[in-house]
Amino acid sequence: MTGPGVITVGSLRLLALSDGEFTMPRQFLSSDAAHDALAGPDGQVRLPIGSFLLPGDEPLLIDVGFGPGPPTEVLAGGALLAQLAAAGCRPGEIETIALTHPHPDHVGWLASPAGELTFPRARVLLAAADYDYFVRQRRGEMDDHIRAVLELMLSQGRIELMSGEYAVTSHVTALLAPGHTPGHTVFAVHDHGERAVLLGDSIYCPQQLGHPEWAALSDVDRDLAARTRIALERDLEAAGGLAVGAHFPGLAAARFLASRPGQ
Repeated sequence: MTGPGVITVGSLRLLALSDGEFTMPRQFLSSDAAHDALAGPDGQVRLPIGSFLLPGDEPLLIDVGFGPGPPTEVLAGGALLAQLAAAGCRPGEIETIALTHPHPDHVGWLASPAGELTFPRARVLLAAADYDYFVRQRRGEMDDHIRAVLELMLSQGRIELMSGEYAVTSHVTALLAPGHTPGHTVFAVHDHGERAVLLGDSIYCPQQLGHPEWAALSDVDRDLAARTRIALERDLEAAGGLAVGAHFPGLAAARFLASRPGQ
């Protein structure tokens, strides 16, 4: 696996890390066209499981991968800590973990099955709507030990539940982007007039840009997710800057160019 990629935002260096690989089934997106565009020579679509590190005096990690547990038919992780080491960062140095949402390939390194925290100093930021859905209501896919750790951390005051727009740091803003999950969140990294939006799973692949109706199998609310994709596209067109999803090929950030009449 290659080392961390670099996304430059003003004077900031945002590092793109992959914990492993998501082998996307053909039926995962509601369009065969997206699958065919992403497929390799063997017809398989293999996408990264992305996390993003903003290093500095108080390192911030956005999403924490699938983790070192046994692989499933479509998910295999375990590389995040090596990727962090390659970036010169140790788990004990992470001050803040911001979660786009708590699906298994975004929270796997929070803790071991025995409840041992991978990032012992970190506070966790999670949308209140997702905490309610996945933890309190016990809906959606979540390992029991992750749910228990989130409950414990909340009782200890180590989780901040976000509602709406939230200033994570002076350079990072959380924005509600619901549909994929009830509280799915995107993070805008900004500095000196430049911006990069970390899309999480609100947009799975670049092929969905311009096709907001192409749903993902794991969208909790498909209609709301489509409306969110439309809103994100409009924002990206109006405000400019870069955008990258947690499963974009190569975790490469791109600029969204809206189609124009006659093009």
